[in-house]
Amino acid sequence: MTNSHSLRCSRCGRIAAEQDKFCAECGLFLRDGAIDQRLLLALAYQRDGRSQDARHELERLLSLEPNHVLANHLLGNLHFHEGLLDQAAENYQKAVAAAPSFLLGHYDLGVAYYHRGEMPRAAQAFRLCLEIDPNYNAAHYRLGLALFHSGQLDEAREHFELSLSLTPEYLMAHYHLGIIHERQGEYEAAAREFERSLEESTGDVSSLYHLALVRDAQGDHTAADDLRRRARGFAKSQPVGTK
Repeated sequence: MTNSHSLRCSRCGRIAAEQDKFCAECGLFLRDGAIDQRLLLALAYQRDGRSQDARHELERLLSLEPNHVLANHLLGNLHFHEGLLDQAAENYQKAVAAAPSFLLGHYDLGVAYYHRGEMPRAAQAFRLCLEIDPNYNAAHYRLGLALFHSGQLDEAREHFELSLSLTPEYLMAHYHLGIIHERQGEYEAAAREFERSLEESTGDVSSLYHLALVRDAQGDHTAADDLRRRARGFAKSQPVGTK
């Protein structure tokens, strides 16, 4: 049976793989010669900040070769950064359908699902990343986030911890672990994680706020009040519009 990603030479009938440019039997050129040039041009446009021109070239390329993995991924990225999440997800889906082991494609698809609020689909995409590379720390963190927002706190904690075992300085993983410990009444562990999340950002309002709640729960109201003062002072020092 012919593979769905193969094509037949119109001159000699030999079956060739989709990525083959020439027929190995008779030498017939099998693909549009402009496809690779269009991909390079799109990359150059993207590098120069000419997103609309890059998108135009990628759309032209995909009209000739709809399953082109890199073109679909790049176009997905352009759509994502324009806030067009549905279109981005569609392109990422095409990329991973054509290349099931394309790690970054699965990851970016998961991020698109996450931003669409589709946590189960996001989690599935990140799980596929980890099947390909079990040590992909960003996928562990993102899977932890998707599970966290789905209320699956124990499994979320497992993946935040795995992320930190691979990248100990990943401060946001410490923050989310702190939230999980706080919700589960493990106050000392929560305080430890919030303090770690503050190591490189001593004025982070969210960590200060939650650490204050933990100190209140532990009965240390003086420390809690001091943390709230620090949080208010940090918030007032930020320019208008700063996130």
